Amino acid sequence: MATLVLGTVGRIFGGPLGGLIGTFVGGALDRAVLGGGGKAREVGRIGNLAVQSAAYGEPIPFIAGRMRSAGNLIWTSGIIETPSRSGGGKRGPSTTNYSYSASFAVALAGREIVGVERIWADGKLIRDATGAFTTPITMRLHRGADGQAVDPLIAAAEAAGGTPAYRGLAYAVFEDLPLGDYGNRIPNLTFEVVADAAGAPVAATAIAALGTVDGQALVGVAGDMPDVAGLHVGRSGSVAEALAQLIEMASATLAGSEVLVVRGAGGAVAVIPAADCDSSAASGSAARERRRRLGGEGLVGAVEVAFYDTSRDYQIGLQRSRRDVAGRLEQQSFAAAMTPQHAKALAARLLTANRAARVRATVRLPWRYLGLGAGDLIRIDDDATVWRIRERRFEQFVLTLDLERVEALAQPARAVDGGRALVFDDGVSGPTQLEVLDLPGLPGEVPALPRLWIAAAGAAAGWRRAGIEASADDGASYGSIGLVEGGVPMGVALGALAAGPAQRWDRFATVDVRLLSDRQWLESRSGLSVLAGANLALLGDEIIQYLDVEPLPDRVFRLSGLLRGRRGTEVAIAGHAAGERFVLLDVAALQPFDPPLEAIGRQYVFRPAGVGDVETPPTRGTVGGRALQPLAPVHLRLVAQDGTVRADWIRRSRLGFGWSDFVDAPLGEAVEAYRVAVTLDGRAVRDVVTSVSSYTYGAADRAADGGGAVVTIAVRQLSSSVGPGLAATATIP
Repeated sequence: MATLVLGTVGRIFGGPLGGLIGTFVGGALDRAVLGGGGKAREVGRIGNLAVQSAAYGEPIPFIAGRMRSAGNLIWTSGIIETPSRSGGGKRGPSTTNYSYSASFAVALAGREIVGVERIWADGKLIRDATGAFTTPITMRLHRGADGQAVDPLIAAAEAAGGTPAYRGLAYAVFEDLPLGDYGNRIPNLTFEVVADAAGAPVAATAIAALGTVDGQALVGVAGDMPDVAGLHVGRSGSVAEALAQLIEMASATLAGSEVLVVRGAGGAVAVIPAADCDSSAASGSAARERRRRLGGEGLVGAVEVAFYDTSRDYQIGLQRSRRDVAGRLEQQSFAAAMTPQHAKALAARLLTANRAARVRATVRLPWRYLGLGAGDLIRIDDDATVWRIRERRFEQFVLTLDLERVEALAQPARAVDGGRALVFDDGVSGPTQLEVLDLPGLPGEVPALPRLWIAAAGAAAGWRRAGIEASADDGASYGSIGLVEGGVPMGVALGALAAGPAQRWDRFATVDVRLLSDRQWLESRSGLSVLAGANLALLGDEIIQYLDVEPLPDRVFRLSGLLRGRRGTEVAIAGHAAGERFVLLDVAALQPFDPPLEAIGRQYVFRPAGVGDVETPPTRGTVGGRALQPLAPVHLRLVAQDGTVRADWIRRSRLGFGWSDFVDAPLGEAVEAYRVAVTLDGRAVRDVVTSVSSYTYGAADRAADGGGAVVTIAVRQLSSSVGPGLAATATIP
């Protein structure tokens, strides 16, 4: 009533908004005065285990067997910002990169556990079943023993003497976890907790943890209990409720007077002679069991069972058993981990038990059967029906038993499909293979300093990434230079690529390459895409591009439609060999390393810092400054007349691969200068520097140099940083 009145008043004075406010206030008044019904009680409801909490007052999970749990965040150091500076120097700007990490502790279970196997962060597997992390992570597990010590990281961060050891609480401590993969926040972590040794019955663990029910000791199990993989009690229940679920799953009963015993449907059946049912110890009157069937109101036609599916990484699964389309649907949620087959059989058994229990009976027995109690199974010797005792009364030396019919335990096998799940591969990470590349400038980059490119990949199915570390003192000390994600398609050539033209498409030559991993792939691209820079690869020392890719068995790909000698590497067109390296030059997947200019000629040592790289040997690379070297001039032409040889050429630029204006490419150097070397009949006779793209070797100079029949001229463009570049050579008789 208050809802209607106050809602109307609100609309009169405050319009639609006032009406909405009045409705809310009136509803609250109605609930306070008239009552809103009893408080709803949820038993066995499955909570979302994927949500991690850091709130005060959250219950500590109880776990038996093997389960996946998010746990509770119980301590954190906060997010730590770490700046790293790269680049800079005389010519290039510096870049400051910021990375974030956090140290924290997560409570897993309120009891001692055996260990933790797989770990997921935001649903991505970061630790496999063998205990190997997909990224370098420092984690310490405290199993919850009564004598466990204080974690050293927490003790160092907190006040002296104020750090608890959390004895009896299993928890994991993460130290400086990188947060870049998780949006620079602490990710939601879930753990596959192994609380008990393999083969330990989950029901027995729950009974031992519970101890008593309503002040009565709980001591054991009579009959079979369900064979579930794990039990999780978190926000939505208690151990007693979870044990009650196990009892219901087993079609059992909790019975006893001073000591409670779980009596299962698989327990012994007491056989009662029919003669004892036909006479009463009190009056001698006939008292054979009286049967009755409950009405059809609320008849269950189907049962749905929600559970944690072990075949789908403990995601919530649902199995249904249906017998009567017209009957009502009963939904049951079990905080237990099991297989879909087990859940299907459980749904069928619960449906059968529900329908069987509609048949009730009452029997009166002599007092010598006082040993029978609620939950016991009996059968009259002249009838095959098995009954469970629901209640018993003893009056005037007569034992009256209220019975319900028990279903047959054996259930026919049923085909079960647990559904499709995206299960992350938890293969072993394995070692990392490195290739250190000294390359000319790649598309989109104009380096002002020497640059090496690091290509990294792994052959193992579980390889995901690896940190790269460099040493300038022959391995005495290392520093991190970056992280390679996903890897670069790389491998080896199976045959020697024949020489071909550098000025046009090579439509005839092909080369077969075998990649390192089954997860790597090469694809064909259109001609325009290739001309725009796609499918750029290093084969030996030559940079090529390819149009067409033909996948072959065993990770082999056949490349054809080639562009040769790209980025000024035409000198390496000849001289290919089987077994030489192949690396796809994807700038986004390569790790650059920019040493200072004075490091040209120095050797560095590189090593991967991945999960499987404890024994991976380091790789050495020398800084050659190839990216700073001028390209070899082109169209070198020698013209001889009256003993004089004139050389003309056209320069190229490491800044002008695109040639967008069809005029001269940008110089790319501080000044234009060339070194010209002259040899006569194989003898070096002159080495001159010129600032123009021509040189005349006069007849007088030739005579002064002793004469000769064959003149060879080599031209190199000069760089003020790295000296002479690659040579263009021509010979004239």
